[in-house]
Amino acid sequence: MRGFFIRIIVRYLIAKPFLPAERGPEGEMKLRKSRFVLVSCLLGFLICAAALPLLLADEAREELMVFVYLIAVGTLLLFIQVIQHLIFRAKAGESWLSVRTLGGKRMLNYGELQSVGYTRFFGGQFLLQGASGTVRIPAGIRGASELIELLSSKIGGDACAEAQKALNVKRAELENWSR
Repeated sequence: MRGFFIRIIVRYLIAKPFLPAERGPEGEMKLRKSRFVLVSCLLGFLICAAALPLLLADEAREELMVFVYLIAVGTLLLFIQVIQHLIFRAKAGESWLSVRTLGGKRMLNYGELQSVGYTRFFGGQFLLQGASGTVRIPAGIRGASELIELLSSKIGGDACAEAQKALNVKRAELENWSR
């Protein structure tokens, strides 16, 4: 029974990049992160934040203080993740891409885009490298496959080969979990 729920959750998370992106009023793609991840991080943050005062109020033994410090660091990291998740916005039009993160807002025209790479850091990200710098897009967002197809048509398939390869690996992984 437990394996059944794990398969459903994993299939749901892995299938996100292959779902069609939401559309804005002008027809632009709105690339969104998974709400499941936001809710999971928020619940983890609330549980850690509720446990921390209880553990600090109790006159804990010295060997438990390491555990309290770990919970404090976990609470801080989950808080940063929730804030980052709430701030993230990405839109892709016919000739531009706009991304807002904790680091600020970046806009990239497809004409200045040189290549689309992939890195496994931070759960997987597509690296859109242009003349003005690099824009990072999480690989697990809804509509990622559609965005890579659009970029392949704009700048050529050779420049997006690494990103296509990463999507093919995710497709194979999804087929593994669908059995």
